[in-house]
Amino acid sequence: MKNLFRRELLVVIGLMVCAGCARTVMIDASGTTKSGSIPPHVTYTVLPTTEVEKDASFPQYAALVAGKMDEMGYKKTTEKTAQLGVFLAYASHEGTANATANTANPAMGMGGSGPGGPGGSGYGAASGPSPNTPAQRMYTNQLVIVVVDLQKSSNTGPVVELWRGETTNSSSSKNFEQVAPLMVDAAFQHFGENTSNKVRHQFTIEDGKKPQETK
Repeated sequence: MKNLFRRELLVVIGLMVCAGCARTVMIDASGTTKSGSIPPHVTYTVLPTTEVEKDASFPQYAALVAGKMDEMGYKKTTEKTAQLGVFLAYASHEGTANATANTANPAMGMGGSGPGGPGGSGYGAASGPSPNTPAQRMYTNQLVIVVVDLQKSSNTGPVVELWRGETTNSSSSKNFEQVAPLMVDAAFQHFGENTSNKVRHQFTIEDGKKPQETK
């Protein structure tokens, strides 16, 4: 009887511990409007930038973006007929907990394929650790979505960028595939918006809770 009670007690304690062990993910997101507003319910296509066009995982991440566009009533089509080009770029940089990432220009290079690939410069890599401070390996995940008007852009002329959404996440594990859906979600919460500052979103991966905004 005592052994049974001990086992039950251990189970209860284990449940109590696990109830608080759901891992939270913090994602900073921002939106920037450019040349006018994004027209509603028009055709679109998701395109890679030059940095990710050869990445085997791009179709997986592009599907996440397409799903959000479809939810808002946009219609997916080909690059030749689409009115909107939704360019997707992402990266995961390895650094250290005591290093400061170079975020002076967080815009990823947007020289994508197709008409009017947006131009920009690449992300800065994280700086090295201080020689006197123990370093913990950290990863900075970055995902950028840029919406352009393909009909008004041309291969030789200026790109008509309508909106840019940027998200960042820091993690001690290399888990970009796991956080990518949450980063896309955070970006689309500001779709078409111009945020004055970065907005922090809190996600819980384990139970699939919707994010909560914190200023």
